[in-house]
Amino acid sequence: MRSLIIAVSLSCIGGGVVSGALAAPGDLVWSHQTGEWVISTPAVSAGHVYVGSLDKKVYCLEAATGALVWSYQTGGLVHSSPVVSGAHVFVGSFDNKVYCLDASTGSLMWSHHTASMVHSSPAVSGGYVYAGSFDGKVYCLDAATGALAWSHQTGDGIYSSPAVSGGYVYVGSDDGKVYCLDAATGALVWSYQTGAAVCSSPATEGGYVYVGSYDDKVYCLDAVSGALVWSYETGDQVWSSPAVSEGHVYVGSFDGKVYCLDAFSGAIVWSYQTPGGGVSSPAVSAGYVYVSDDKVYCLDAATGGLVWSYQPGMWSRSSPVVSGGYVYVGDMDYRIYCLEAGAAGPGEWPKFRHDPQNTGSTGTPTPRANRVDLGLGWNLIGCLRGYDLAQALADCVIDDGSELHWWEDAVVAGLLQHEVYYYVPPYGYRVLCTSGGDDDSFRGGLGYWLLTYEPNLALLVAP
Repeated sequence: MRSLIIAVSLSCIGGGVVSGALAAPGDLVWSHQTGEWVISTPAVSAGHVYVGSLDKKVYCLEAATGALVWSYQTGGLVHSSPVVSGAHVFVGSFDNKVYCLDASTGSLMWSHHTASMVHSSPAVSGGYVYAGSFDGKVYCLDAATGALAWSHQTGDGIYSSPAVSGGYVYVGSDDGKVYCLDAATGALVWSYQTGAAVCSSPATEGGYVYVGSYDDKVYCLDAVSGALVWSYETGDQVWSSPAVSEGHVYVGSFDGKVYCLDAFSGAIVWSYQTPGGGVSSPAVSAGYVYVSDDKVYCLDAATGGLVWSYQPGMWSRSSPVVSGGYVYVGDMDYRIYCLEAGAAGPGEWPKFRHDPQNTGSTGTPTPRANRVDLGLGWNLIGCLRGYDLAQALADCVIDDGSELHWWEDAVVAGLLQHEVYYYVPPYGYRVLCTSGGDDDSFRGGLGYWLLTYEPNLALLVAP
């Protein structure tokens, strides 16, 4: 835990105050007043906090004190959450523009005009900035100049923030689809149709894409093909953007609950009920999950138990971020808050969607299971997509028709020395691979187990 803060009644520009004799987890460190609601999620970088406000300004504050460093006046409301990359801050505004500001001074470097409001929070990767607009387009801009590299038209406005991973851009649209675009060209790779608008921002981890929809569901899709892996139905619309960490997916719903789901199966691990009805996008750090609603909540990531909560002045539609043992969050009482997190350690969550690429993941997936002896000479090989070892053992009755999911890329053709079988209900066993090659008819997304009689066959699925 961080060293405790000894209060000496330190006042900060904008009305921020450090108070209390000794700071404890959930205590207020400082707050800074803006001119309107703060819905934007802060970004913390190099000792500064960057955040937008509905007063049309982007603010840069001292992370330690809340003192104002600079502010920049845009022409519209700033819902968008800033991203800091190098010496620049990128953010969208309801004046139809994406802005690039100097991180030290707040001076304008460039702006790019879209055809409608920009709520989407930009992602930065490989020298390019990716953002969505209510005009229904995803924009790829040169990070140095703001010049348009490409744009892709979806079927409706884009509230979602793009995630960039593995050469692809993933984003949701109000047309109910999740889109996968080629990051270099903007060409459509695949789209997946949900049952309602997708305002949630996708998270990517380990070959999967996780996203919420206004059809009340959380989806896990294959990152390469867009095939459905699993979906989980909550009690109301999901606008919250999932956070992925160590094999779990954390997400909020309009039913007022925070959900923890198994990343591989979609099975519920725990849920926590808040009194509100619009849980924010979670942040995950050092074994804790932070969300905001009527209060700012810190939950135990493993159990969902309440660790602490803090009541701001009104209602928070900003999502918390965690850096250096502090929690930063905006509120509808016109303020930005800094709270004592209660723990500092690896795996911080310093901005909306965690990193400049907006992956929404800490990048630490749970290792999957090794080969399991099922008896009768059969061995279950690989970590089967959607199941951890305990769940696989519980479900592995060979002839019961249960389905498990796995993906084709995990099979490295030519390395197999023995026949491997897969079970497709209700058709029975099929040969997947032999020493002579593989079965070209095999495709990911089928329900099957990978089985072999060979007890020494190595693990075939990449971790």
